[in-house]
Amino acid sequence: MPELDNIGAEWLANEIDELTDVITHITPVEFNEANRYLPESVTSIPGFIRFDVNPFMREIINCADVNSPVREVNVKKGVQITYTTLLESIMLYFMAHVKTVPLMFLTADKELATARVENSIIPMINQSGFGDIIRSSDEGNTHKTGKTKDHLQWEGGGYMVPFGAKTADKMRMFSIMVMLKDELDAWLDTVGKDGDPDALSDDRCSGYWERRKIFRGSTPLIKSNSKIEAAYLRGDQRHYMVLCKSCGFPQALRWHTEDKETGVIGGFQWETEDGVLILESVAYACQNCGTAHYEHDKELLFSPEGGAQWEPTAKPAEPNIRSYHLPAMYSPIGMQPWYKCVSAYLKGFDHEAKKVRDIGKYQVFYNNILAEPFEVMGTKVNFVQVSAHRRAVYRLGQIPNGYASKHSGSVILFLTCLIDVHKNNLAVAVLGWTRNMRCYVIDYWRFEVDNDEDDCSEITSPVWGRVQKLIEETTYTADDGKVYRIISTLIDAGYANDTVTSFCSTYASGVTPILGRDRPAKNQTIKEFAEFTTQAGNIGYKIVVDHYKDRLSPVLRRDWVEEAGEQPEYHFNAPVDITDKQLKELTVESRREKKDPTTNAITYFWYRPGNARNELWDLLGYGHASVEILAYQICIQHFELESIEWSKFWDYIETEALYYSE
Repeated sequence: MPELDNIGAEWLANEIDELTDVITHITPVEFNEANRYLPESVTSIPGFIRFDVNPFMREIINCADVNSPVREVNVKKGVQITYTTLLESIMLYFMAHVKTVPLMFLTADKELATARVENSIIPMINQSGFGDIIRSSDEGNTHKTGKTKDHLQWEGGGYMVPFGAKTADKMRMFSIMVMLKDELDAWLDTVGKDGDPDALSDDRCSGYWERRKIFRGSTPLIKSNSKIEAAYLRGDQRHYMVLCKSCGFPQALRWHTEDKETGVIGGFQWETEDGVLILESVAYACQNCGTAHYEHDKELLFSPEGGAQWEPTAKPAEPNIRSYHLPAMYSPIGMQPWYKCVSAYLKGFDHEAKKVRDIGKYQVFYNNILAEPFEVMGTKVNFVQVSAHRRAVYRLGQIPNGYASKHSGSVILFLTCLIDVHKNNLAVAVLGWTRNMRCYVIDYWRFEVDNDEDDCSEITSPVWGRVQKLIEETTYTADDGKVYRIISTLIDAGYANDTVTSFCSTYASGVTPILGRDRPAKNQTIKEFAEFTTQAGNIGYKIVVDHYKDRLSPVLRRDWVEEAGEQPEYHFNAPVDITDKQLKELTVESRREKKDPTTNAITYFWYRPGNARNELWDLLGYGHASVEILAYQICIQHFELESIEWSKFWDYIETEALYYSE
């Protein structure tokens, strides 16, 4: 039947006529602007997304284009620069347009990643009209929806796995083309024995290496171990250059600049009234001509039509790696205003005095506003500062009670002895204490071995006989006639532990071994000291040495003159004849920061350059611990109070005159 041969012929002819040999390409930005809808619940600018608001994001998002040669993108960012929008726009492009490839979204922990999927990504898909694409790859099973806490699947066969960096060692089963990493600097340095989670997650892209897309983004934290800083330096280090509205000079926004040839001051400027920031005065001054730009100028400054563009400033470590620096000063109109950036700066830095006001808030400014990693450097005590603590009224071996009662709140109430043990010498300090833990160096020696064969680790060494004589026989007479003996001795047992504990065990009380210990993780309660029992059966104390050094560093740096009245609490006093060499032992360490590889906690350590001695610095910390241990014994163990009540402690010590005789 010939008529059957013509069935559908006309339809087929029409279909063939409409075929084209042109495939229309659409970029991630174009796809999002055509499809992504932002409701009022997630933005102050609802409607279909438009990157005119944050034009600096266009280039970064388009690096995700399947046709782009870019393989890795590293964004060192401040706050409120729409980085979350970037990640979600890339996700939507691959889910609803490309459809076929596997993604992984990796942040600090799995719970956070899963919450982002549930609370942000799924609503984004639904709000943009793509809710029907979420479906299981097992289409024959009606019980599977394509969405679980462990993965998200969509039509076309693609899927996304939310993962936490803490469990990066468990992702070996996945082969991923698109890797999206968020807030790297909050990640652990290592995952068990498997190493760096950033490197571990990169390995998941090995099967797609020539097509991979790896995006890293984070606000930087500490310079010494910032993952995003290291990643940024691997790339081409792009800055978003804007043009001055007056002279057209191209420049990246910087906090402060000064042209030494022309004298032009650029960067952010503002005015205050009675110490309060005048919000409308905040402006950005051109680095070339000084012209002021205000908040309403952001649209022109940031716009490509106004000449703004990304410019690379370095050669990447490998081809096709881009990196971008986005400080919070680029936050779009309607988000974080410039005056809020200035306010964050003023909370941490005293602009008039040119010094840090609050180190923690200054770090927040550095990280969140400048998008730069922070390095703690300015805490080293210098010799001029320490030397100012010499007191002309007394010498080594003397107790200046007349001076102490006038300037330190009381006479010296008791003496403690602190000992640091080394192979060939003992560093020995006797310290006197007035109310509120004001300290006087009374004596400071080195008990050295007599010959090369002698060793302080041997209990038979003569140095231990000298210590015994100091503890049991030595008395000090103050300028007002009061007579003192040492009431407490702490001996560092980190070296020659057996000898120290054996020596201390010969005393029923008052002579105690101590061990330094690391600062606990930041989510743990800090106990400045904690009891332990030695093998000899006597009580010792583990001491968080850095806690006391944190306290003492500003004490040694602060100025005080006699005309200013009573000394502040914890103040330090040294005799006039203490040597420069001895005082310099208080100056050789600097405060730095370290991230614990296991707990991810930020802790402090004290770096000692070369072989410079630091024993007096350690002994001063031990001395403060000795006072707190005494207060613990009196307030809690003796009077059974719930906590140390310092005013009662000092009143009791002073009123009863417990530790000196008239």
